Amino acid sequence: MNKEGITKFIRRKEVLGIFLVLFIVFGFYSVKLMSASPYMVTTHKIGTYREEGTLKHEAYLEPNDLYGYRLTMDNYPIPLVDRFLLTYTYRSQPPLNEGSYHIAVKAEYYVNKGSEEIVLWEEPLFDESGNLTDGRFSAEYVLDMKSFENTSKRISSELGVKRLKNRITIETTVTGTGSVGGREIRENFDHTIELVRDSTAELYYFTDTSKAEKRALTETVRTEKDASVLGITSDLGTAQTVTTVLALLMLIPLLGYVYTSRAPKDELSKIRPYVVKGAPGPVEKVVELKTPKDLETTFELIDKPILHYIEGDEEVYAIIDDGVSYEYRKPLPGEGKGAN
Repeated sequence: MNKEGITKFIRRKEVLGIFLVLFIVFGFYSVKLMSASPYMVTTHKIGTYREEGTLKHEAYLEPNDLYGYRLTMDNYPIPLVDRFLLTYTYRSQPPLNEGSYHIAVKAEYYVNKGSEEIVLWEEPLFDESGNLTDGRFSAEYVLDMKSFENTSKRISSELGVKRLKNRITIETTVTGTGSVGGREIRENFDHTIELVRDSTAELYYFTDTSKAEKRALTETVRTEKDASVLGITSDLGTAQTVTTVLALLMLIPLLGYVYTSRAPKDELSKIRPYVVKGAPGPVEKVVELKTPKDLETTFELIDKPILHYIEGDEEVYAIIDDGVSYEYRKPLPGEGKGAN
């Protein structure tokens, strides 16, 4: 089939209809797929990490008939407490591979200035550092409350501050590295506990004796999506490209048909009302006009009717003036030789 035969075949209405349907189908898939993400992101839990620090406290009491010698409870009567046995324990699960700890017990002596606390003296009571063993450690300290009371009175006297307040804090810090679900983790754990002396109720009690932190470790996986177009399955990126290209290819014949089916532009539209059918008689001279614009200009200058006739395989437009024929000639259309 030659080029002209292919062109006539494509210009058939049923063929153009098929191209139109295919353009709509592939265009629909192209728009639909372009708006979709080519990847599916999922999050998987690969493990859980937990660490916990706990302070256990036990009071050694003055001789009494009610509680005995040793006592563990949430609140302790101040007059009966001689000293506390403090045991702090830290553990991690899964255990940190490497790590170190620091635990310190300190006394602070302060006064209140409005809503602000002014620390006048700070005294370390216990300080210990070391390395974790299997992700854990334990430390013990005996806090002598009678000695602490005597020290508080001495410091208050030396500072000359009668309303000097005091508090005892236990501060723990743990740092280390480990592995959870094949991923390396770096941890920092801080825990602060305070021994409160409630003079109004005449009780000792500890705040925040237990602290636990737990977190889940996740992994994000990006999976390439598949898409099915007219029963053919491929990855989404390829499907996006193919459907877009096919939609554009189906559009080309349609655009070509629209372009070629347009009515040709009438070069003589401005002077067409002044064209009459007829051939001139003998003339003395013929002046050839090259373009329709030349014919239009000549008409405006001479202001006489334009004769239109066929001569051989040409259309002739002529303006006759004083024996001179001003002629514009153009080949006849290929589809027929009838005069306009």
